[in-house]
Parts: sequence; structure tokens; C-alpha cells
Amino acid sequence: MEKLFVRVGIFWAVPSREGGRELRVCQKSYPFSSAKQLADPVGVIDYPFSHYDEWEDTRHKGDSEDRYFYPRGRILYDVEHSRRRIFADEYLRLDDPDELVDFYDIEDVELCRDEHYVSTFTHRRRAERPSLKHTILRGRERIGENLIEITYGETKLLVELGKALDGGEELSELEEAVLREKYDAVVVSHSHADHAGLIGQKRDCPCYIGAGARRILQAMDEYNGRTLPRHILAYRDGRPFHVGKIKITPFLCDHSAFDSYMLLFEAGGKSILYTGDFRFHGRKNSDALLARLPSRVDVLISEGTNLGSDKPCFSERALEERAAALFSATDRPVFVLQSASNIDRLVSMYRAAKRSGRIFYEDLYTALLANAAGERIPRPDVFDDVYAFTPRRVQGKRRDMLFEFKKKRGLAGIAKGRPFVMLVRPSMRGFLRRLAEKTNLEGALLVYSMWSGYREHEDVKEFLDEAQRLGLVERTLHTSGHASEQDLARLKEHVSASEYVTVHTQPH
Repeated sequence: MEKLFVRVGIFWAVPSREGGRELRVCQKSYPFSSAKQLADPVGVIDYPFSHYDEWEDTRHKGDSEDRYFYPRGRILYDVEHSRRRIFADEYLRLDDPDELVDFYDIEDVELCRDEHYVSTFTHRRRAERPSLKHTILRGRERIGENLIEITYGETKLLVELGKALDGGEELSELEEAVLREKYDAVVVSHSHADHAGLIGQKRDCPCYIGAGARRILQAMDEYNGRTLPRHILAYRDGRPFHVGKIKITPFLCDHSAFDSYMLLFEAGGKSILYTGDFRFHGRKNSDALLARLPSRVDVLISEGTNLGSDKPCFSERALEERAAALFSATDRPVFVLQSASNIDRLVSMYRAAKRSGRIFYEDLYTALLANAAGERIPRPDVFDDVYAFTPRRVQGKRRDMLFEFKKKRGLAGIAKGRPFVMLVRPSMRGFLRRLAEKTNLEGALLVYSMWSGYREHEDVKEFLDEAQRLGLVERTLHTSGHASEQDLARLKEHVSASEYVTVHTQPH
């Protein structure tokens, strides 16, 4: 019976005297008794020795140097699939392995990689390679104020650049240090001050934030008579961009700040997913977000605000239902104390006002932020039942801003007008007193719709005391802007990570 021969062997790639690379090969030919045996899926080549023994026997043959230093591999015949495969060191560039194909006289070859064939040379190259790393500068066991460095080789990013919530006007030593430090870019997840409050001061590199969040910051600056610095640039949902050798992909997520993002950092075959602040109980579709996120990352850096907390995490739509019931149960004026930048909450309160037959008032600052958020957000002129007002007389540019809104009302018009829901802020104590002089506010409803921790701030205390003195009845109606423990567990289950890091957490 005619014998068929399958040529297999091991090889090294060593430097040639001319400075290039040459393959040094030792080979063996193994006979088969029939073509049937060659194609038999359970057939086995009976090696007279282990190929690892062959490495040992031949590693010094004909050479003074130890061949383990060089990239290596072997060629074998895969009986089950009737094809030849080259297993090679990852450093060997064998995209077109003509030398081996010619030497072994083979066709239909598949190039494979295998950890068995990692040379000491490649181990050294791996040690020299940059790796994607993260360092938590601030954010462990404190709510907000994340400062995270992400590096790859010479590329160095700062993720988030906010102001400490209780830091006042003075900068902390760490904040001063990161403002001095050289970064290739700052990447910010959303516009809340504890994440973005200092980006205007970091002018020696680009600072990236979502396009919608950038519009919000621009509106804030214009209201305060400033111009948004040119180094603050915009990224967009799902559109990757690069800083140095790091690829960054933003994923729009739900949070109490408009246009918030999770950020995926990739370089050198590694990945870090940073959640920023997020929740799954807002108005955005959490299933759609999870479907877009990678199913596996090397590191997941997640917010953990509500870990071990009993904060309410019912949905924004459920909050709307409760607000509509509250508003419908009274014929008195309704005031809502909430953050002007919480656009989701603004939408909930507007929808509850509409369902209870009330018009909706936004002060000039809030109306400008709603205007920046987009046409679908309730704002004067675009929505028939939304009006702008100003809590005090304005002049100059602010007066021009107010008069750009055709639908606006002054104090007398508000007092004599139809039932309303009015968004208010702690700075409006004087306005509330003046309105009480025009119309009876006894028994009016004040809905507190913010984080309870703000009650300790002096301006909030003073506003609440003034409201109580004027006879307003306070009710709390709030749901967290952060992920519940169930949300966090769901994210961890979907995004499998080799390392899990929690930031933005309560101290223990």
C-alpha cells in the first residue's frame, strides 16, 4: 500500500548576519499507511517523541546561542480537519509565511498563535510594551468629585475634573496638582459641578464633554456673562475618538444631569469601562444601553452611590404620577424646588403640571438651560403652556435674553393668572416674599425634589424657612439620579470584568 507523508517540524526565527531574519528549521516526516487513515477524524499521528523533547534536543544544535531566546513555532497536521497549521510565537510576523510554506511544501495552511511558543524574546517585548492602566486619585469612599488617571505608554488622560462639593471657593491641594499636571486631554462624563466644575481652568489641553452637555455649560456661562473656553470640545454618542493611542467611545446613559455618558477606553488590546454617574430607572431605555455596551472588559470602574443606601429609586415616570396626583389634589399654587440642570425632573414636573391643568413657569436661568437641551424639552415659546419669568429685575444682557422669549410674565401677571407649577431655586426667597404680597400663598404646595443632603446647605435652609413662614406646605418627592443596587448588579452581570472598582461611594 502506498504511504503518504505529512511533513511536520519545529522552527526558530534568528537574526541573519546581514541584519535581517532567517528561519532555521528542523523537520520530520511521518508516514501514514493510507489516505483513509490520513482523513480519519479520530486518527492520531504516533510521534516517536514529544515535540517538547525535540525543543530540548535541538535548542543548541549548530548554534552557540540558546535558541529559546528567539521566536519559535511548529507546523503540524490537524487530522480532524485535514489541514496543516502553523503555531507561531506572536512576535513572528507570518501574515505571508512563504518561507515555511516553501520549505515544508504545503498548501492550505492556517496561522495560529499559542502560548506554548512564547520565546524569552517575546516575554521581554511584552514587559516593554505599554499597558492600559488606571489610578483613582479621588473618588473612593466619597460622593462625587471623581478624579481618575488613565494612561497608556506616553498618553495620559484625566477623567473628570470637578470641584469638591464641600470645598467652597478654595482649591484643594489635589485639585491644584491636577490643574498643574500635564495631560494629553481631560475627558468628562457629564456637566455636574463635581465632575466638570474645573474644566474651564484647565487650559493647557483639550477637555472633552458630550455635545449636549457642552451646550448646557455654554448657556450657564452666557447667563453669567462669560464665554465658554475654546479648549472645551464635544464628543457624541457612539462615535469613537482618539487621544494619543487611547480610543474612547462614549455611550449615552441616564442620569439626573442632561447628556451623561459611560466612557470606554481601549488601548493595547485592553479595555476600561467607566460608568460615570448613571441609573436604569430614568426615562432612557436601559436594555438598549446594555445591548450597546461590550460584554467583557478588563476593568469596570463603576459609581456606587447607592450601595448600602435606602434612597428611593423608583422610576421617573412613577415620580410623574405622584406629582400629578399631588398637583391635582390642591387648588393652591405649586412650587417645585429642584436643580435647574435636572432636565429629566423638569420634564416630569411639566408633564404632571399639564395633566393637572396648570401652566408651567421657568425662571430665566432654567429656561436658558431647557433651551440649550433641545426643542423636545419644555421651554417658553416652543411649548404653549410654558412661560419664562425672572425673580428680580434684570438689566443688560440678561434683559435681552429674557426679551428673546415672547412668552413671559412678571410678578403681577403670575399673581393674577391661572393655576401654575413654578420651578424655584434657593436664591428666590425675595421673589417668594414679593409674590406673597400680591397673592395669598397660605396652603400653597412646595415640592422638595433634590438630594436630601442639600438641606444642610445654608441657602437651602434659608429658603425652606422662608417658605414655611409664608405658610407653604412642604412635601418631598424625589428619586435618585444614581444607580440602585439592583442596577449595579445588572450592569456587572452584563459587563463581565476581570477587575471591578467602585467609586462615588458613601464612606464607611
